[in-house]
Amino acid sequence: MPLTTSLAILLIVSGLVVGFINTLSAGGTAISISIYLMLGLPADVVNATNRVGVLVQSVASATTYHTKKVLDYKKALLLAIPTTIGAFIGSLIAVHVNENVIRCVLPIVLIMMIVFLFRNPKKLETDNIAKLDKGFTLKQFIVYFLIGIYGGFIQVGTGFFLIMAGVSCVGFNIVKTNASKVFIMLIYTCASILVFAQKDIVRWDFGLLHGLGCVVGSVVGSLLGVKKGANFVKWVSVFVIILTILMLFNIIDLKEILGFMT
Repeated sequence: MPLTTSLAILLIVSGLVVGFINTLSAGGTAISISIYLMLGLPADVVNATNRVGVLVQSVASATTYHTKKVLDYKKALLLAIPTTIGAFIGSLIAVHVNENVIRCVLPIVLIMMIVFLFRNPKKLETDNIAKLDKGFTLKQFIVYFLIGIYGGFIQVGTGFFLIMAGVSCVGFNIVKTNASKVFIMLIYTCASILVFAQKDIVRWDFGLLHGLGCVVGSVVGSLLGVKKGANFVKWVSVFVIILTILMLFNIIDLKEILGFMT
């Protein structure tokens, strides 16, 4: 499909929304995939091209969180190691993505996330010092390795797993969890893109334009997340979860809403 002016605008504007959502919560990738599929890209190209926006927005978000001094680099780097190993394996598996797999797996992830957000709200607001003081554990290695495999294979919903793991397994509050999440995604997405680029299935022009919008959205999301705190991030997450469910079950049809631009 040739790149037109209206298509470029659609990719940039949608990227802004996705970047904002992914930085404060997760699940924005569902929007990206819906748009790429709507544009007629093959499933494997969609899965590969989607990583470009994730990478670009992760750089912007991680930089913003760094300037606000809420990113624990030492811990995030340790967590990124098993995630990246897993993502490399998952990306090698992901020759083709079956859309039905995404539709079956993601609702389960979303339901888990809703329960998690409301089960013990106080856990989201403060660090768990006891868990943080334990350092890097075998349990954390295994959990993040498995998340990496899933992220390398599908990507959609990986942020939800990283949020749950960051709070429950590591002990971060939700703001620090989001900071570590985008940094880990930055590292492991590099490995995934290398695999997909070797297969020559990345639509770079679409991905970079979408990523340009993601940068703006991610910076705005990072600043709001730090300024507004855990409660704001939680409710953005809830909104995104509901929106994603509506999209998955075709109650909201992006193709119908945005089709006029193609």
